[in-house]
Amino acid sequence: MEKEINVDGLTFVPYLTSDRIAEQVKRVANEIRNDLGDSCPIFICVLNGAFMFAADLYREIGINNSVITFVKYSSYEGTKSTGNIKEVIGLKEDISDRDVVIIEDIVDTGLTAVKMIEDLRSRNPRSIRFATLLHKPESCKTGFTPDYVAFTIPPKFIIGYGLDLDGKVRNLPDIYVIKEEAENIDIDNKMKDTLNVVLFGAPGSGKGTQSAKLIDKYGLYHISTGEVLRDHIKRGTELGKIADSYISEGQLIPDDLMIKILDDVLEKEAADKKGVVFDGFPRTIPQAEALKELLKKRGTDLHAVIGLEVPEEELMERMLLRGKETGRADDNPETIKNRLKVYHDQTHPLREYYTKEGKYLPINGTGIVDEIFNEIAKGLKEKVGR
Repeated sequence: MEKEINVDGLTFVPYLTSDRIAEQVKRVANEIRNDLGDSCPIFICVLNGAFMFAADLYREIGINNSVITFVKYSSYEGTKSTGNIKEVIGLKEDISDRDVVIIEDIVDTGLTAVKMIEDLRSRNPRSIRFATLLHKPESCKTGFTPDYVAFTIPPKFIIGYGLDLDGKVRNLPDIYVIKEEAENIDIDNKMKDTLNVVLFGAPGSGKGTQSAKLIDKYGLYHISTGEVLRDHIKRGTELGKIADSYISEGQLIPDDLMIKILDDVLEKEAADKKGVVFDGFPRTIPQAEALKELLKKRGTDLHAVIGLEVPEEELMERMLLRGKETGRADDNPETIKNRLKVYHDQTHPLREYYTKEGKYLPINGTGIVDEIFNEIAKGLKEKVGR
């Protein structure tokens, strides 16, 4: 990657490396492949900027019976979006009753995306999904959010990897940003290129211990639904009273209540953080789907689910010891057995759900704490390149 390049009197500096782009292309491809299943989709590449992203993504998805075609809309002149959407090359293929995936280079105002989807819906596809290399949510004028995002970035003008300046420099394998606009962003791996992980496992599996290490290493914001709820109970809030009635019986908090709490915490506490480690959430499939939507509307995604796997006998021993040391009322034999039963009956299916999503990272949760964390760090490096 060149340190600086000059195009039409403008100086550009490195922003996203080709290696980092390749990592995110693989992640997005995996998500799309899991969502499409046995479908025979048609991919629609939006020319000209998306051609490199589309080629790499289509190859990585690897669905042999799929079709890729091309359309062209235009709203850019020079370095600015005009907002005037023009269809230059239209779609000729029949997409009726087909799963459609639009592949775009950038979603900023959302005007082009909304226009395209409106046009395609008139052709009666089975479904329409939208994948973009770059998302600029701060520039959005429509409320549109893509289904798949490789990178969420600030509203800066960039070039390379198919993106041009008046037709030039599309050939660059890396992505660059105007030098004057780079002062307030982290070069090579910007802004909201976050790391969001879930610590998944039965009660007593060590989620709290390992979350502290994740926070230290990656600078993440910790959201423990258990701590949030216990704080409300301690303060005697209305929410705390409702939550206490469930917790004392070893039951899960209702999904709608947990989702409301989480949305509020994400909005007020975690909006400007490098990422989040979710400790104790989600615990049901509906919660997992809700979390996906909560992150999606913020222009990010869940990157990995760390599954701490511990035998039930050891879980019992750990929680009984914790109950003696902390005096927690819910760490008694009867309640512990009920909590583990609830976990296996209602929560354990999340492993299958996240395995299908390609996000589950199984970790042996027995042994020395630091060795367990080393395996977590190694797994994150292999899975999401962090």
